Amino acid sequence: MKKLKSWLYALAIAIFSALLVSFAYDIEQGTSIELSSTQVGKQKILMFFADLFGLKGSIFVAILATGTALYYAIRQHFVKTK
Repeated sequence: MKKLKSWLYALAIAIFSALLVSFAYDIEQGTSIELSSTQVGKQKILMFFADLFGLKGSIFVAILATGTALYYAIRQHFVKTK
């Protein structure tokens, strides 16, 4: 179960990283971003960080976070559990 959980975390981090880069791109292009009807708080947080980091910073953070999560998931996958 621990191995599956680490893969699910890696997937979630990859999705949020893609959203971060997408929001940063839209903010840089001047495109208005409509708030969703659900998860408004998470969307505002991602928009804040996308605006703070800019497009290049968001890409760097996304690569770093996703790479770290994938490394951890792969590492956990090959560790023998007791």
